[in-house]
Amino acid sequence: MREREIRSWLMDMDGVLVREEHAIPGAPEFINRLRELGIPFLVLTNNSIYTPRDLAARLRRTGLEVPESSIWTSALATAQFLADQRPGGSAFVIGESGLTTALHDAGYTMTESDPDYVILGETRTYSFERITRAIRLISAGSPG
Repeated sequence: MREREIRSWLMDMDGVLVREEHAIPGAPEFINRLRELGIPFLVLTNNSIYTPRDLAARLRRTGLEVPESSIWTSALATAQFLADQRPGGSAFVIGESGLTTALHDAGYTMTESDPDYVILGETRTYSFERITRAIRLISAGSPG
């Protein structure tokens, strides 16, 4: 059987590299080995609360050296998707800095009225007022 060359590696963050504030056993060695072999990698997370900078600092505290450029969040994926759909658009956003920073970096403007999109991300404090506003904007025709 012929072995395939590994050209890159994708891995989830929570539960694969870290559990809460601790590295999973073997995770630091695995990351170091990828780096030694020169294999590019991305750490993925569906958590949109934090920026890649925040997550890199969290990983560093657990003993994992992962650069910001090697972290891809659901917020970054959302921002990229929206920028591809409507460059320079606007959005009504329920979410935290990870999501709003990604949208700003993609050229989006946050607005309370007549947005191109309504986006609901993860947050520690959901507000009935903001959710009601989102529903009204969607009912008025803004894509959600």
